[in-house]
Amino acid sequence: MDDTTADSTEVAGGDGVGFAEQARRRAETEREAVEWAIDELTRVIGEQDVDLAPLLEYARRSRKSLPDRHLRAYETMAEVLDVSSDVYAVYVFAYAELCEELADGTGRSEKHPKGCTNVLVAPSKLESDAGFDADSADAESDGPGALVLKNRDIAGRGTRPKSVIEQPPIDDYHGFLTVDTCGTISTFKGVNDRGLVAANTYIDRTRDDIDPEDQLRNGTVIRRLLEECATVSEARSLLDSHRTRRLCGQTLFLADASASALLEIDPVAERITVDDGPITIRTNHFVDSASTRTGSSTKRRKRALELLAGEARLGREDLWAVARDHANGPGDESICRHPEPGTDEPHAFGQLTTASSAVFEGGSPVIEIRMGAPCGAERARWAFGEAIPDDLRTGQRWLDRLH
Repeated sequence: MDDTTADSTEVAGGDGVGFAEQARRRAETEREAVEWAIDELTRVIGEQDVDLAPLLEYARRSRKSLPDRHLRAYETMAEVLDVSSDVYAVYVFAYAELCEELADGTGRSEKHPKGCTNVLVAPSKLESDAGFDADSADAESDGPGALVLKNRDIAGRGTRPKSVIEQPPIDDYHGFLTVDTCGTISTFKGVNDRGLVAANTYIDRTRDDIDPEDQLRNGTVIRRLLEECATVSEARSLLDSHRTRRLCGQTLFLADASASALLEIDPVAERITVDDGPITIRTNHFVDSASTRTGSSTKRRKRALELLAGEARLGREDLWAVARDHANGPGDESICRHPEPGTDEPHAFGQLTTASSAVFEGGSPVIEIRMGAPCGAERARWAFGEAIPDDLRTGQRWLDRLH
């Protein structure tokens, strides 16, 4: 399959759904949440008199790096939504940069606010019953695949509604299941219909000599892996087909029914290092390469290591205990992150806060989620192909928790 030339008006799955039609359906499903978020952003941008021109230029250039099918999905969603086209473009392609402009300067997170805490536990370290229900697991697996936890930490959570998203298989591309931002085309974690899990954490490590047009955005990389690969080996091959200098700094967690690995992707050093240990924990600094180390990142990783140390076997409950941990907080330095007192609530533009949490199992097309901060949110589990409740698909459950 040619990632750069697939035309979403022609590529279609068994039920006739192509990428443009799938994007249209999703935009209609998430319309209320997205239109509320864009209208609220438009209001705040106007109140603070933010100059969108530089952000729009960055968004315009970034669009050129997208596969054609992802670009057409974005264009279709933009056509459906009744919102400011400029603010929507910034919302999709330059949201972190916009948060920098809107942040109030007090009690804020480190500059370039992007976060997350991820944990991978290999099968050799898992309890025998640590996996998901047997009838949803890969039939070829002898036991649970590796478990992957992702706490998704974002700035500006108040205008970043989340939903459970399922994309069906389209032509030769795999379908996938995830929880991510309403109205966007990027994906930062998920599991596909073959049971391949991919999830990342952002690292502030970039090259000055790579233009936005030539840089593969992290959200594009994850979505491509889920759409195009069935195994960890295939995912590694896809990454190896691109020059590492064109990738963004990140740690990438991969798992299928029989294999798992953590990749530290360093575009500056132009190298990818592999950690395939029994327990792998990453936040927002490199462990095997040089990187900007923030106080929050090192504290969160150290705390997660403490929580999982000394246990002979681990299960899903141990990962959820990590996800909701409030040591060093609750606030910017805890794993379950909340806005610091005195910051710009309810939107928290200058703070990284946990907007959702998810646990995946390699080889099993199932997602277990908590929408909102994991310390208080209700847990839900859904398998690929199951009917997802409307309040999760539309983003309404996330909005209800926010308000």
